[in-house]
Amino acid sequence: MKKYAISLGFVIALSRFLYKEDKSIQVNEREIYSDRIPNAFDGYRIVHISDYHNAWFGWKARTLLNKVHQAEGDVILITGDIIDRRTPNLRRSKHFIRQVSKMLPAYYVTGNHEAHYKRWFNLKKYITESDMENVSFSSVSLVKDGDSINLAGMPDPWFLGDEEDPYVHLYFDEVLKKRMNELPEGFTILMSHRPELFHIYSKYELDLVLSGHAHGGQIRLPYFGGLYSPHQGILPKYTEGTHYKNDTVLSISRGLGNSRFPFRVFNRPEIVVITLKKK
Repeated sequence: MKKYAISLGFVIALSRFLYKEDKSIQVNEREIYSDRIPNAFDGYRIVHISDYHNAWFGWKARTLLNKVHQAEGDVILITGDIIDRRTPNLRRSKHFIRQVSKMLPAYYVTGNHEAHYKRWFNLKKYITESDMENVSFSSVSLVKDGDSINLAGMPDPWFLGDEEDPYVHLYFDEVLKKRMNELPEGFTILMSHRPELFHIYSKYELDLVLSGHAHGGQIRLPYFGGLYSPHQGILPKYTEGTHYKNDTVLSISRGLGNSRFPFRVFNRPEIVVITLKKK
């Protein structure tokens, strides 16, 4: 009987731990400094959301939406996987899109799960008809008090062809180069789902790149960091935080939801709030 009680207590404690790791959202603040930031954007706050995967965060996503509201941002940028192709819940994703786009100007780019989602065109149509703007194949200017910065988007590589074909990443590079050549001079943010393509992003005059996809490495251990990420494999390099190459800063969100692996360990879901600071 005593062994049964101990085993039951262990199972309950483990379940509570895993639930908290999976559902307790952290809001992490980062600051990006640059002399290219216009005066009006000094102190501008970006709420970066990634990899929602139509996850459950309270009734009608109340917990998640409260966190977004409390972040007191100026804009919401969403870097893909707003749906999960293995556990599709279009109603939940639609509600999330509708609510966040009511709060602030919201912009979005696709992830790999949208590329494989059978009802992607339904979701795409809903985004198009909502107040959220899909910039996967376009760019916009963010304007404040007469100043502006560039916001560019890139689609997930699967939208450009079969990623197993090595030409697809070359094509991705060509599309990004063309996009950059079309932008006016000035501070430029790129939204792109994949952090492992940092070697491509850093070739161009991009000041800040926002990515997700890696889910923080799913399980994080001291000294090792994340253990596994899709498209990076074991002990991946780009799973969270900020990284620097040439004059480009890559900011990675650990994301919110899960996909094939159902749990997070020492790796809570994350919303990143980035404050732009003029040097």
